[in-house]
Amino acid sequence: MEWWQAPLRELVGGRKVILAGGVAAAWGPMVTALRRLGAAELLVVALEKAGAGPQPDCPVVVDEEPDDHHDPMASLRAGLRKLAAPPAHVIAAVEAFDPDGGAVVFGHFLGESARFVGRPVVAHRRPEWVALEDKTRLDEVLARAGVSGAPSVVVPLDEAAAVRHRLDAGAGTVWSADASGGYHGGGALTRWVTDDARAEEVTAELRGRCTHVRVVPFLEGVATSIHGIVLPDGVTVLRPVEIVTLRRGHELRYSGCATFWDPPDAVRGEMRAAARRVGEALRATVGFRGPFTLDGVATADGFRPTELNPRFGAGLNVIANGLGEVPLTLVLDLVVAGRPLHIRAADLERELVRTADASRAGGTWQLHVPTPVPVDGRMVRVDGTTWRWAADEESDVVDGIVVAAEGFVRLQFNPTRTPAGPSVGPRSAAFWRFADAELGTAIGELTAPPDVTRTGAI
Repeated sequence: MEWWQAPLRELVGGRKVILAGGVAAAWGPMVTALRRLGAAELLVVALEKAGAGPQPDCPVVVDEEPDDHHDPMASLRAGLRKLAAPPAHVIAAVEAFDPDGGAVVFGHFLGESARFVGRPVVAHRRPEWVALEDKTRLDEVLARAGVSGAPSVVVPLDEAAAVRHRLDAGAGTVWSADASGGYHGGGALTRWVTDDARAEEVTAELRGRCTHVRVVPFLEGVATSIHGIVLPDGVTVLRPVEIVTLRRGHELRYSGCATFWDPPDAVRGEMRAAARRVGEALRATVGFRGPFTLDGVATADGFRPTELNPRFGAGLNVIANGLGEVPLTLVLDLVVAGRPLHIRAADLERELVRTADASRAGGTWQLHVPTPVPVDGRMVRVDGTTWRWAADEESDVVDGIVVAAEGFVRLQFNPTRTPAGPSVGPRSAAFWRFADAELGTAIGELTAPPDVTRTGAI
C-alpha cells in the first residue's frame, strides 16, 4: 500500500505537525505514522481528555472537560467549540511550538473550522455537508439517490406521540431528533417508543434538545452501516460494519462496532449499491468529497437505511485496523481537502474491501459509564456465554483485551478467536454482564438483537 505514502509525505515531510482536538490517546497511531513519513516535530492538542490507553509519543497539551455521564455528547461539543476558539493556554502552547506559523494542522473529524490558532487546517467539514447529518433530512437524500427506506414522517416533537400509531408495525416506533440542539451521534438522541407512557417520557426528555423528530417503525434486525468515500473519479464503497446496538428493555444502547458479522450476499449487495448511489448524490448536490456512512438495519426484508453521516465514521477505524500502518484518518483528510491520492476509486475499493474482508476487527465499548476499576490491557476469555479474566498461562488463547479508564471501557475482540459470520451482539452483551460484576460499570442487563436475515425473505 504505497499509494498513500507519497501524498502524505509531500505534505508533512520536514515540517512541524499539530494534531488538534478530541482525545489524546486517539492520536497515538497517527504520531507514529507521521514520524515515519518524515514529520519534523509533532504536537498533540487534546480538547476533550487524555483518554484510555497509551499516550502519544510526543508533547501533549490537554484541556479537559469534566465528564458528563448524563449527556454523552457534552464533552464532544465542548471540544469542538474549543477547536474553533481555543483557550488562552492552548494558543500559547501552539505559538511556542510553532512560532513561525508554518505547521501542518490535522483536526478532529467533526471539525468545521478552516483554521486553528491562525493556521489552516488540512480538512474541515463544509456547512452544507454538516447540514445533511441532521437525522430528519435523510429522506430527501434517499429520494435524490433513488434508495428505498422505511416509511417515515418528520413532525414537530409534540406531534410525534399522535402520529406514531399509524407507523407502528407491532413493535413500536423509533424517534430520531433533529440537529437543532447541536451535533449528536452514537444514538444519543434516538429513542424506541412502544406505548403511550414511553411516548410521554421521550417527549419530555427531548423537549429543549430538538424541535422535530423523524418517526419510523421499529425495525427488527442487526444494526449495520456501509461506508463510502467520494473521490474525484467515483465512489469507493466498502464492506458492511456491524453497529453493536444492544438493548436494555426498550432502550437502544450504542456499544461499539465490528466487521466479523457477514450478512447474506443479497443484503451485502443491496447495502453497497445504496451507498454508491448516495455517494453520487452527495457529490452532485453539495459537491461532497471524502468519507460518509449510511447506517441502517438488516431486516428480514433487506437493508433499511436509518441515517446518513457525511463524515468519517467509527466503522472506518475498525476497517483501518486491518490496513497495517496506513493512517486512514489522515489519508481521508487529503481527499476532503482535494489533494490527489494517486489511486483510482475503483482500485482503492478493491484494495480496501479485499483487506477488510480478510482482516476482521472490532469490539464493544461504552463511552460514558461510571468510572470503573482502571484496567490497562488485561486479557479475557469467553467460555460459552461467560467472560472471565484470563490466567497468565492462557496468553496464547485469549478472546479479547480490556482497557478501562476515565469513564470508558473497551473490549477489543481477538480476530483469531472471534468467528467471522455471526453477529458479535451476543458476546458483547455477555461481556457487559462481566464488566458490571468486575469493573462496576453498573449498566444493567443488555440483550442483543436477533439476526433475522438468515430466515428472512431475501
